[in-house]
Amino acid sequence: MNLKMKINLYFDKYLIKINLIFVTLLITFGIFLVSSATAVESQRIYEDSFYMIRNHLLALFIGIIGAYLITKIDYKNITNISNYLIIFMTLILFFLLTYGENVFGSTRWLDLGFVRLQPSEIAKPIIIIWVADQLSKVDLDGNNIKSIWRTSFMPAIAIILIFLQPDFGTAATLAFIVFIQLLFSKVKFIYPALLSVVAWFTGKFFLSSEIYRAERLRVWSEGICDQGLELLGSCFQVHQSRIAISSGGMFGLGPGTSRARWGSLPSAYSDFISAIIGEEYGFVGYIVFMFILSVSIMSFFLIAIRQKNEFKRIFTVGLGAWILFQSVLNLGASVYLLPITGIVLPFVSYGGSAMVSILIALGIMHSRDYE
Repeated sequence: MNLKMKINLYFDKYLIKINLIFVTLLITFGIFLVSSATAVESQRIYEDSFYMIRNHLLALFIGIIGAYLITKIDYKNITNISNYLIIFMTLILFFLLTYGENVFGSTRWLDLGFVRLQPSEIAKPIIIIWVADQLSKVDLDGNNIKSIWRTSFMPAIAIILIFLQPDFGTAATLAFIVFIQLLFSKVKFIYPALLSVVAWFTGKFFLSSEIYRAERLRVWSEGICDQGLELLGSCFQVHQSRIAISSGGMFGLGPGTSRARWGSLPSAYSDFISAIIGEEYGFVGYIVFMFILSVSIMSFFLIAIRQKNEFKRIFTVGLGAWILFQSVLNLGASVYLLPITGIVLPFVSYGGSAMVSILIALGIMHSRDYE
């Protein structure tokens, strides 16, 4: 092995360590945030301040154990059953519309008695596996429309079913992930570019197809919440989020001292967890968190770029796109640079299905290749 190969090997190992270290930092940061943000709500609903944080830790435990076990097996054992996985997942999403649990007008949860699952979160790693497997097996010459169609058809069905729940945020996330995977594949740039144009107009149409989504888009685009005239209704969460962040000042109120968690900011432990960061840890804590998150996201894309295995490369870039897109939507919504979508912050927000799914995906990314 020559010097150049040794340097490349060392750099690749260093990137993987950086990725795992910074993901661990995000998870650790999330534990402190969720512990604080859920305490009041957990006491109100379950009469136990630690009920929700225990669930969060249990999801972390299951996800970490699952990810560790997956790293010890050949990833091809998973790709070999990708067809069955995506068909099963699509059937679950279909039956969810009829038999799912309706919460706040959206049918996103499947109650199995002993556990509640959110199939749309489980769909994310499965779709990333499917797309990566399809694009890695076919040597696309840029004109093979049939291959692109075969790759995109099943994810498109899943995205439509998720949109019908309705869950526009998750549907948009999956569409973005598939687009980035296509962009990093051997497909000529013109094809994902054309798909992005079609997706833009389609997304804009569906975004305006429901009154509540159209109203939310109108309020955001017209900057109504910035005018200070609407303090309730559509702008309530926005104002409460901004109040929480601004009240933290330079160094924050301190861990576990959030005022917003007492009911003024709904979904403080999930959709608006970043507001708790600003409130409890201040501007300095927010900057530190943004640094950790940014390095983590960059590490996924750097690993993908340097990955020689085609499946691993496309899968890793899909995972990176997942974290990037959700982070931008979540953080942007907390300060109202973007409309509120109800998207959680990866590795940080409270949520069992979301946490287990993303950790399993991380395990697949770091799984072995026995070739």
